[in-house]
Amino acid sequence: MPGRHASHRQAAPSPWLRRLGLSVMAVALIGAAGLGVASVLDSAGGDCAGPLPVTVAADPTIEPVLSELSRAYAATDPRQGDRCVQIGVNATAAGDVVGTLGTAEGPHLWIPKTRAFGPALEEGVATELASVALSPLVVVMPSQAAEALGGSGAEISWTALVQGDAPAVIADPAANDEGIASLIAVRTALGEDVDRAQLVQLMTQVSQSAVPTVGDAFAAVAESPAAFTATEQAVAAYNRDAGDARVTALYPAEGTLAFDYPALAIAGPDEDEAARSAAAAFVTYLGSTDAQETIRGAGFRSPDGTADSDAGVVDGTRPDMPALLPDPDPAAVTELTRQWAALALDMRMLAVIDVSGSMNEQVTEDATRIELTRDAALEALQLFPPDASIGLWAFSILQDPPRDYVQLVDVGPMNEVLDDGTSRQEALVAAAESLPSIADGGTGLYDTALAAFQEMRSSYQAGMVNSVVLLTDGRNEDDPDGIDLETLLTQLTAQFDPAAPVPIITIGMGPDADMEALQQISAATGTTAYHAEDPSDIQSVFLQAMIERQCRPNC
Repeated sequence: MPGRHASHRQAAPSPWLRRLGLSVMAVALIGAAGLGVASVLDSAGGDCAGPLPVTVAADPTIEPVLSELSRAYAATDPRQGDRCVQIGVNATAAGDVVGTLGTAEGPHLWIPKTRAFGPALEEGVATELASVALSPLVVVMPSQAAEALGGSGAEISWTALVQGDAPAVIADPAANDEGIASLIAVRTALGEDVDRAQLVQLMTQVSQSAVPTVGDAFAAVAESPAAFTATEQAVAAYNRDAGDARVTALYPAEGTLAFDYPALAIAGPDEDEAARSAAAAFVTYLGSTDAQETIRGAGFRSPDGTADSDAGVVDGTRPDMPALLPDPDPAAVTELTRQWAALALDMRMLAVIDVSGSMNEQVTEDATRIELTRDAALEALQLFPPDASIGLWAFSILQDPPRDYVQLVDVGPMNEVLDDGTSRQEALVAAAESLPSIADGGTGLYDTALAAFQEMRSSYQAGMVNSVVLLTDGRNEDDPDGIDLETLLTQLTAQFDPAAPVPIITIGMGPDADMEALQQISAATGTTAYHAEDPSDIQSVFLQAMIERQCRPNC
């Protein structure tokens, strides 16, 4: 479909949703995979040699209008040869469709909301015939709150939505196209100059107010004034039965993204060729003037961006096609997806921080290495959700004889109230702030690494990411009774269980960190080591290690 990349002057949709071809993650589209079949049982003309069933799997948001159109199509007496075409439209989530493609159970035609974020398909299994509808991503607010800002014509910004005191709510990007599209829009609006730490902080703030589905956000409209993201069509559909709890679609000044509902012809056995031809004819019908008028009447736009002439005040939307953001970089989409997955995971992490004497070295004009490490730890604590399970050890040599480490805070939920009446998060903050005061001695690296691994392994909790993050600036300087590197690696290899993995993510700081040993320690548990050579890199490297943890081991 030429001309679909839109600038601020164009009304045609961007091709990003069908061009990316990413294998990011399997997603479920909004709504349950309920069945909504509209079958043509009798042709208008009769005298058929037999029926020709054509199955259509459609995103639940567009299934009702497609079922209505299939009934209208039946009145035209569709035939393939001397057989009467029977169109059956099923409301089916994308995740339920992909595994059936090309099999006897699969559809002849698939119309998802988008192909941008679904699993990769085998080459040749699907051919895009046309886009049958369009629906931009919008910001939704209760109409009363939106009116205070100027109604649907109000200026609103993607960056302001996530940087304000009350960030917009998004549907879980791991399960909703609207959610991942919202992250892409925010990332695009922020531009290339945003640093990794700022992006992670913004995503963390958004993640803490995410909802499972867009439907959940609409359901909370009466109780919450929070803005959230959804398709323009969802706004129109909601308002038709909303009564006094109407909502308004707001269009971000930077532009937005749009879902293009591609009609995909699905390859199959040769004997299905007639059904595939009939499916293509149905898609042609969906592009007809009358069919497009019906599609627009259901709150969608036509593929060229044209809206229903009665839209606007009635639906809480505006008729003009909004400006579209440029096509996102596929690598950026992959990175955002991984970052979200990391932030969304339930986690148990034991942070193990080197407090040997060398950590007192002045590495910047204003700070020692241990002070920079303390600041990175404090910053990281702000990124984790309140129910994340975190613990903190400090180590050098004989911190707690005969052990080289001291447990400052045990591993547990940060929002748990401890015996002294404070929360574990408060205890972690206090412990992190105390690190410079206890820095002294040599580096008991190997004994501590093994002890931390065994601690997390013995308390392993299924369904969570259980990990050790160890930061050090040196190499092992333990006493003769301590274990050597070979013994450590042998123990880690023997005790590591891929079914219950406990990766040790190591971070070497400064030029004297024994990166060769750290890499071997991490590799023995299926992960990798990081090196913060420049003191200013400590915080960003620590954040990177946090983001990477969701694919460990073996990523």
